[in-house]
Amino acid sequence: MSGAGDRGKALAKWLGTGLLVEEVDNTVTLIILAVVGGVIGLLIFILLLKKFITFVLKKTREKKKECLVSSSGNDNTENGLPGSKAEEKPPTKV
Repeated sequence: MSGAGDRGKALAKWLGTGLLVEEVDNTVTLIILAVVGGVIGLLIFILLLKKFITFVLKKTREKKKECLVSSSGNDNTENGLPGSKAEEKPPTKV
């Protein structure tokens, strides 16, 4: 006669081969695995996002540097601007 004393026991299945297998509730295990997997996934996402942001910042800095340099090909050394070309001095004789 099953009564109030059976409430704490796990259910068991008879496999027919002489084995009695208890059914186990895996809810807590699945929750723990989901949380651990979520944390690992979040860390990977954060690292990839950081890598992408640094890549974009690096590219934008390179574009700003390119804008500061003129690519016209004019040297400005022919115009005689001060500091544009070091004056050549003849070698001194001793």
